[in-house]
Amino acid sequence: MPTKPYLGKTLSEIAMFRPYPSGRGGAVSSNSPYATSAGLEMMKNGGNAIDAAVAISLVLGVVEPYHCGIGGGCFHVVYHKESNQFYACDARGVAPLNAYQDMFLDKNGDVDLNLTEFSGRSTAVPALYKAMDNLLKKFGTMTWEQVSAPAIRLCREGFKCGFMYARISDTPEAEHNTAAYEGFKELYLHDGKPRTFGEIIKNPELADTMEAVAKNGVDWFYNGPVADAIVNAVQKNKGVLVKEDLKNCSPKPRTPVQGTYRGYKVVSMPPPSSGGTHIIQMLNILENFDLAKMGWHSAESTHLLAETMKIMFADRSVAMGDPDFVQVQVEKILSKEYAKELAKKIDPDKAQEFAPTEGIEAKSYPGCTSHFSVMDKEGNVVVQTQTIRNWWGCGVVVPGYGFIMNNTMADFSPKVGVRTTQGLAYGMANAVRPGKTPLSSMSPTIVLKDGVPVLAVGSAGGPRIITSTLQLIVNTLDYGMMMEPATRAPHMCCLTLDQGLELEDGFSPDTEKLLREKGHKIIETGSYGELLVMPNGIMRVGDEFFPAGCNRADGGGGALTEFGTTAIDGIVFE
Repeated sequence: MPTKPYLGKTLSEIAMFRPYPSGRGGAVSSNSPYATSAGLEMMKNGGNAIDAAVAISLVLGVVEPYHCGIGGGCFHVVYHKESNQFYACDARGVAPLNAYQDMFLDKNGDVDLNLTEFSGRSTAVPALYKAMDNLLKKFGTMTWEQVSAPAIRLCREGFKCGFMYARISDTPEAEHNTAAYEGFKELYLHDGKPRTFGEIIKNPELADTMEAVAKNGVDWFYNGPVADAIVNAVQKNKGVLVKEDLKNCSPKPRTPVQGTYRGYKVVSMPPPSSGGTHIIQMLNILENFDLAKMGWHSAESTHLLAETMKIMFADRSVAMGDPDFVQVQVEKILSKEYAKELAKKIDPDKAQEFAPTEGIEAKSYPGCTSHFSVMDKEGNVVVQTQTIRNWWGCGVVVPGYGFIMNNTMADFSPKVGVRTTQGLAYGMANAVRPGKTPLSSMSPTIVLKDGVPVLAVGSAGGPRIITSTLQLIVNTLDYGMMMEPATRAPHMCCLTLDQGLELEDGFSPDTEKLLREKGHKIIETGSYGELLVMPNGIMRVGDEFFPAGCNRADGGGGALTEFGTTAIDGIVFE
C-alpha cells in the first residue's frame, strides 16, 4: 500500500477519492473550462498572470455572454511580484454625461423596472476593453493579437454549449429580449429557441470585432464605427449614452483596502465596490470568536456568521458609495476597534435585526457576473470580477458587432429606500450622478501569508458575492479546507432577519432546528438546494497551485504543470 504523504496526510489507498488538480506552472479558476484553458495557454507560451487574465476575460465574454462581455465592465485587484505592488482598477462603468437622479421613475414617481432592467437607459459606459488595455500595458508581456487569439478562435470554430448557457437562454429575460430587441435571437438562441447542452455555438461578428481591436488598438473600439453603433443602439432604446461618453472612458485606478485576519494579510477591492471593505469588516468581527472551536456548519458558527452578515449589510446600506462623490468612512469600517463594538452586539442565543430600515420581503436576485482568479509561477496574481449586471444585460444588441450591452445603471438607487432587483436598499449615497460608478458587491480578494499570496478568491452572484467570498476565506483559514472543498461546500447568506437565512442543502436538520429556535427564518434555496452564487479560487501550498472549479457552474479549475501539461476540471469541453 502507498504510504507517501499527500497534503500532509498518509494515504492507505490510492483510489479512494478524486485528487485535486494541481501544478507548479500556474493556475486558473473560472466558471468555464474554455476560459481556464485560454489562461493556461498564455502561461504555457511564456506569458504571465496578467496576459492570462486578459485572455480569460475575453473568452468569458464569448462563452458566457449572459454574464459578461465587452459591453460591460469589471473590478480587479492585481499583485505584481517584481514591483511588490498591489493595483486595483474600477472599470465597472460610470453613468453617462446625460444621466440624472430620477431617470428610472415613471410619471407617478414610482420605479419603472422596464427602464432599470430592460432598456438602453440602464446602460453605463462599457469599460472592460479599456481596463484590459491598461492592465496589459502596465504589467503584461504579450500583444493584443496573442491574448485575443483564444477568444477569436472560439468565435470562429465554435464552442460547446454548457449547462449554464442552455439554462439561461431559457429564461424570462431571454424571452423578453427575443421579442424586444433586434438581433438577440440570432446571436444567442438556436432558430429562435433556447440553446441545447452540447450544441456548437459560433459568433463570427464578435470575432471580427475582436480582430479589429487587436489590429487597430482598443481606442478604435471607443472612437470608431463600433462606438457609433453602440450609441445608436442604446439611444434607439431610451438610452442617454453619447459618443463623448465612450471617448472619455477611463477606468479609475484605486488603492486596494487591506486588513489582517489571524496572521494573514487580506487585500481586496475598495469602494465603489463595497465587497472588499465589508469582507475585512466581517473578518474583523469574526476574529473576536473561536470559529474553529465552534465547528464547521454547527448551529453556533452558522448563527455567528449570519449575525455578522446582517451587521455588515446594515452598514453597507447607508455607508457605501462612489468615493469620488461621497465620503466613505473606510477607516472606521476597517477598524478592529469598531469590529469589537459590533461583535458585542451579537447575542449567541438570539437572531436579531440590524438593518436600519424595516425589512421588505426579498425579491429574487439572479446570480449574474463572472469571477476568475489567476496565479503564475513568478508570484503574480490577478483576481477579477466582470459583469453586464443582469442575465443578458439590458438586452440591447449592438448590430453587426456580436455583443450585448450592460444594465449596470440598475445598481444605482432609483429611489431612496426602494430595493433593487438584487434585494438591496440604499440611501442617497448611491443616487445617480453623471460620471459616477454604482455601488457593487464584487469582491476580488488576495490573501497573503508572510508576504506570499496563498489565496486568490472571489465570486459571482449579486450581494451573495460578499458572503460567499467570506466563506471561502473562513473555510480555508479557520477550518483548514483545500480550495476545492471550500468552494463546493454548502454556502449560506443572510441580508436581514426578515429576508431570512438562506442555507444550501447540506446543513443538517438538527442545525436548522437549533437556528429556528434562535429566531432565524430559514428559507428554501430552490429545487436543487443551491443558491445562485458562483465562488471560485486558487490556493497556493508551497510551490504548488490548487485551483477549484465551481460546481454551481460549468467547472473551470485548471493548473499548468512543470512539464507543460494542463489539468482542467469542467464539462462540455474537449
